[in-house]
Amino acid sequence: MTNHEISRRQLAKFGFGVAAVAGVTSVSGLGIVSAAHALESRGDDSPRSDELAFTASVNRSYSFLNAMMDGYAQGPVTRLSQSYTDQQGLESTGFVYDNSLVINSYLLRGQPADIARASVLGKALLHAQQVDAIGDGRVRQAYFVDQPDAQGVFVRPALFPFFFLGSAVGDMAWSGIALAQLFHRTGDRQFLDGAVKLGRWIVNNTFDTRGAGGFNFGVDNNNSKLLFKSTEHNIDCVALFTMLAALTRDGSWLTQAEHARTFVNAMFDSTDGEFFFTGTTEDGTTINTSNIPEDVQTWSFLATLDETHARSIDWAKTNLATTDTPQTINSRLTGNSKLSGVTFASQSLRALAPSDQFSAAPSPNAVWFEGTGHLAAALLVRRLSAKRDLPGFHGDVDTARTLLDSIRASQETLAKSQTVGGKAIPDGEGVVAASSVLNTGFGFSYNPNRHIGATSWFVMAGQAGNPLQLGLRTDRHDQD
Repeated sequence: MTNHEISRRQLAKFGFGVAAVAGVTSVSGLGIVSAAHALESRGDDSPRSDELAFTASVNRSYSFLNAMMDGYAQGPVTRLSQSYTDQQGLESTGFVYDNSLVINSYLLRGQPADIARASVLGKALLHAQQVDAIGDGRVRQAYFVDQPDAQGVFVRPALFPFFFLGSAVGDMAWSGIALAQLFHRTGDRQFLDGAVKLGRWIVNNTFDTRGAGGFNFGVDNNNSKLLFKSTEHNIDCVALFTMLAALTRDGSWLTQAEHARTFVNAMFDSTDGEFFFTGTTEDGTTINTSNIPEDVQTWSFLATLDETHARSIDWAKTNLATTDTPQTINSRLTGNSKLSGVTFASQSLRALAPSDQFSAAPSPNAVWFEGTGHLAAALLVRRLSAKRDLPGFHGDVDTARTLLDSIRASQETLAKSQTVGGKAIPDGEGVVAASSVLNTGFGFSYNPNRHIGATSWFVMAGQAGNPLQLGLRTDRHDQD
């Protein structure tokens, strides 16, 4: 395995260290509800039973996010949230990417208690940035969140046994996006200052002119530069830098956004399937064609709203589609469960061997629920933002309904018997990362354990939210 195949979600193993939901039941008038069990309305003013079920599912997802955030401290205490339930075996690790998603999820629902929670998490990111040993504006991939540091903040370096100390561009950008969204919502200047510092860190440490330009991967836990490039990371940069330009009114950020976007555009393959490649090898020029991931196919549109590349959404919808049943290879499902969605990447559909020594044998039919949320969100945003008819785009809402209904079903059947900090989480709250063990093809796996990242994408998609656009919403141009 080469370095350019490493996902930012698994830096540790390769030299980085070993209430009512307003507006949810009818998303911008689209009625995002259960597609599989839709019932007739009981009257013009009476919600459908499936709409009520969907609202309840989103409410339970927020309850799970609250429980994970409150695993070790409560109220206004500055802290990050544990990313996975204890059963994942990562102790109290809180990944900054996951926490950034939670911030966006709270801001999207936007109740006063949600804003307060988002601000607490944002202040924890700022604290991590301010107390960092290098002190150049970075944050690290993840932190332990079970005990306070010397300042009483539940954010400590994730040292033994994981050493999640690297700083990848995607993690920096998503942290900056969360802080930018917080400033946009609250007006608290410290959040914008933190986002600007993260943007500057990316430019100062990873700006590249090789090949199509863009920004390199980041640095490892020894602060050594990683010179391969990730399409996903550059998509994240497009979003962050565009937000910073709008919030600071500094046009130089648009120049940086365009630098990232030029690289993203160069990774688009229009010859064989209209999809985006994952990035480059260490020379910064040679395209890595070995494994095609889902996230770049959907985030690319969420970040740019570029209709010329919107067919990548359809590529993911078709080529990464999967259905998990108890009869599929190595499935963890039981009884008559049947769950559908998308997988992580093209190699995931063929993987039968464990991804690493710590993972179990995977199911090539496992559903990746975070990615299924990405796809539902992208389909809804494409429908909402369409200025003209795109081929097949009128089916976007129906497909999104089906995907969201599958995630809801997974919450009802798989979110059981798990804990945070040893404390039981009620069954039926939160979304598991994958329906069965899923080998990503990038050297790590997802498991059927509850995950704040997968849960956040579900609640954001369910509200037609778009975390890669300032304000978390996409203007609707077509009301039909």
